[in-house]
Amino acid sequence: MRHERFAVVLLSTAAVVGGATGCHADKTAPPPRQAVVTAVGTQAVDLASDIVSGCVSGAALVKVLVDLKPENDRCVPEVTPASVCVAAGGVVRFKVQNGCAALGDADRPALEITRPVFKRSLTTQVEPTELPPLFQNCVLRVQRIDKAASHVVLCDVAADAFEGFYKYGLTGQIVPLDPDVEIRPGRK
Repeated sequence: MRHERFAVVLLSTAAVVGGATGCHADKTAPPPRQAVVTAVGTQAVDLASDIVSGCVSGAALVKVLVDLKPENDRCVPEVTPASVCVAAGGVVRFKVQNGCAALGDADRPALEITRPVFKRSLTTQVEPTELPPLFQNCVLRVQRIDKAASHVVLCDVAADAFEGFYKYGLTGQIVPLDPDVEIRPGRK
């Protein structure tokens, strides 16, 4: 009886160990996801992707893809995602892909990202009186961009930014657009 129990335990253990090593042996492991520490905690963010919105809690890094496409003799921007949620003190990465003709000249830049304007608070009806510039340490003007070229702009978000909804603009030799950026969490 004693040997039978030992044999059952041994066989069970061998089955579990053998089965565990054989699971998905024919498939390669997915690429590792990097953990990004935010003001809220740690969350997994796929930094290889061009789309990291950060919603709902806000991320330390968000990515905005600005895809410029020709449409009826105009250059129209398509922004993906249309709204991002970034943590105060985080970074917004804008990647501009130009599918239009070469843009930009001495009189007018190809693309300009206007400074974000505070629209409303997420939690209260009180509007802050003094706002630091939301995007810091970045050049928001792409003077020239060739056809089929891409350009990356990294903007630090103010560490003392107020929590809320902001609008920024895309202007230049394109059809204007005003996407959203949310700051979560931030000063209240």
